[in-house]
This record gives sequence, structure tokens and C-alpha cells, in this order.
Amino acid sequence: MSGDNPDFPIGTCATSWFDSNHTLHIRVYSSDGYTISERCNDGQGWVAGASFPGSQASVTVWQDSAGEHIRLYVTGGDVTTEYCSDPGTSGWTKGAYTQP
Repeated sequence: MSGDNPDFPIGTCATSWFDSNHTLHIRVYSSDGYTISERCNDGQGWVAGASFPGSQASVTVWQDSAGEHIRLYVTGGDVTTEYCSDPGTSGWTKGAYTQP
């Protein structure tokens, strides 16, 4: 049974946007139960992106005059962590989201 092997994806979420040049960008986040792995397609095929510790994820993206803003919410154990990717910022940073 594939669900018994933690190397197989057990959950996936995705987001996409068009940039100012009308290029489609897609991000897919998959979980193996322990790690969230990012896959990116910016018009030239799929490449591996960042990885985050956790078992579940959700994602949203929006654009403004600066560019796209991605928010990834990763749950591991009993904690959800917000990761942020913003124009002008290198890589991912932890956001201010806290659980009630």
C-alpha cells in the first residue's frame, strides 16, 4: 500500500499567478508526512524549490505593484508556521502568523 511508505506524497496544495509579462508561474507543495517539498514551474519546466519541516500545508498568493507575495502555512505537530516569500527578500522568511 503506497500510504504506508513516508516517501510517497500524502498531501498536496498548489498556487499560480501570471507576472507582468503574462508568464504563468506554478508552485506545488507536497508532503511525505514529515517534510513539505516545493516544486516550481516558471515557464521552463519543473525544478525543486525549498523544503519545510511539517506534515500539512496550505498556500495563497497575491500580487501588488512590488510583485507576488506567497504565504505558505505549514503544520507540524500542534504548531502552524507561516513562511513568506516577498519581492526584494531573498528566500523564505518566517511570518507573524500565530495560532489562537
